[in-house]
Formats: sequence, C-alpha cells, structure tokens
Amino acid sequence: MKLTPVIVCTDKRAVVFGFAKKDKPNKNGQIVLHDARMCLYWPASVGGVFGLGEIGPNAETKISATLPKVRLEGVTAIFDVTKEARKAWKAAPVQGRQ
Repeated sequence: MKLTPVIVCTDKRAVVFGFAKKDKPNKNGQIVLHDARMCLYWPASVGGVFGLGEIGPNAETKISATLPKVRLEGVTAIFDVTKEARKAWKAAPVQGRQ
C-alpha cells in the first residue's frame, strides 16, 4: 500500500502531518493518517502552513508525539509535502520530551 506524506488542516484548527492512502476525505468527510504528528506551534520563520509543507518544522516549532493512526474530521485543506519537509517532520523532537 502506497502512502503519501501530507499535511491536513481541520475546521478545529488542527494542523497534522502524516501519511495517507488518498489525498481527499472519504464520503463522511474523514481522512485517515498513519504515523501522524500534530503541529502545536510554529514560528513566523517557518512561513506558515505552506512553509510546514515546503521546509517542515524547525527548532522553534513545537511538534506532538507520533500516533500510528488517526482519523480526522472536518477537513478544510490537504497539502502535499516535499522530501525536505518530510525529513524535518520525522526528525522533530516531541514537545516536552527534550
């Protein structure tokens, strides 16, 4: 099964990185992400949500722990992620566990 790295935004203001089978929500408006991490905070130097997809989180960004699988509802946007950003998301330390 091929999974694509994406960032999903929701109507509850969640910004979540993970790997999806499809790049659109299902008929119930949900998307399933594997190896998901939430962005808790990003500084202006990242360049907003688009920057999270282009370069990924930096040292000032606060990123959650990884969950093996999450179902997100209220999807408002799904962004592609560059290889550089994917590496940064995977390498980011878990907020509060440094």
